Amino acid sequence: MRLLPSANEEHALREKVLKFCRDNIPETVVGLERQGTMSDGDSRAFYRRLGEAGWIGRHWPKQYGGQGGTHLDTAIVDEALGYARAPLSGYLLSVKVFGNSLLLFGTEAQKNFYLKEITAGRAIFCQGFSEPTAGSDFGALRTSARRDGDSFVVNGHKIWTSSAEVADYMYLAARTDPDAPKHRGISLFVLDMKSPGVTVNSFGTVGGGVLNEVFLDNVRVPAESLIGELNRGFHQSMRSLDLERSCMDRVGAAAFALDSLNSYVHETRPTNGDRLADVVAVQEKIAELYARLHLARCFGFQIARRLDAGSGASSEFSFGKLYVGLLTQAIADAATDIIGPRAQYEFGAELAVQEGRQAALYRASAALTLAGGSSEIQRTVIAVRGMGLPR
Repeated sequence: MRLLPSANEEHALREKVLKFCRDNIPETVVGLERQGTMSDGDSRAFYRRLGEAGWIGRHWPKQYGGQGGTHLDTAIVDEALGYARAPLSGYLLSVKVFGNSLLLFGTEAQKNFYLKEITAGRAIFCQGFSEPTAGSDFGALRTSARRDGDSFVVNGHKIWTSSAEVADYMYLAARTDPDAPKHRGISLFVLDMKSPGVTVNSFGTVGGGVLNEVFLDNVRVPAESLIGELNRGFHQSMRSLDLERSCMDRVGAAAFALDSLNSYVHETRPTNGDRLADVVAVQEKIAELYARLHLARCFGFQIARRLDAGSGASSEFSFGKLYVGLLTQAIADAATDIIGPRAQYEFGAELAVQEGRQAALYRASAALTLAGGSSEIQRTVIAVRGMGLPR
């Protein structure tokens, strides 16, 4: 199995995406750093332009608004978008988490409507899985959905909900059978965020940008908004979380951060007149990080290839997610060590290095081994599902 795309295929598609980003990323998002890039931010205008240009859901069938391409095509696009520091949070949740899951579990009517709205850049989704008492332990969620005629009545509290402040819909997990064991009796729905009883509170993060908590107070969700089978949501959500952990946007963001650091060491001369790039220890660290970056790309493209072949195990998604998170933290640590105190200055400060990107990367890099499933969870998945080890 070829792990990487051909050089010509990758280069042509990548350059098209990068040019699109140069022409279309709004000036208003420059400097709004989150996770060390803008890639976890949101811009509804940019999202709409992505859809109009045909960059959303390229691997989806044409009948649902996609391009009929491959997961490899989307992996190349995602990597380039991450490298360009495009505002992507809503895009990633809409495509990787909800859209890909809908292809697996949705009805024809649901796919025909929601996937076309996403590919056109008209519909942004957030993910309503995590709760104050149910993060890594997904089965502990308490949000309830009680059947009442042709609707479900939902009550609960979601937390850490990226993009909820701009989303049109939520991909919602709720307990539909309170008497079932905790990993059963959960169902998945599409929730219109404009529904009465939905309240969104935003809060800032140390990494920049915002996260949200969402309160659901007697919110009525039509029964036809159920995704997949009733009370089978836990099993479906595990597949959704696998798809969320495909990581090429993060690989692109890591590549940009490392290229930025590499440029800095080649341009900067300390007081003795030599470039930082002439210091052997710096050369070795930069080389090590580039080798690790190449390996992260191989993991990402391998996942895309396996998805195109109709396979792909949870452990592979977890390994890719774990590896790129640790790599990004290593780049942030190296930048702080090599640049020194100036790496701490933020965007807008007179002494800031590279518009404060290194400071933003360091602040936010810790979250990369927490968000989307902690590193401990990823290692457990790799050990148990990938290697067959006992719990």
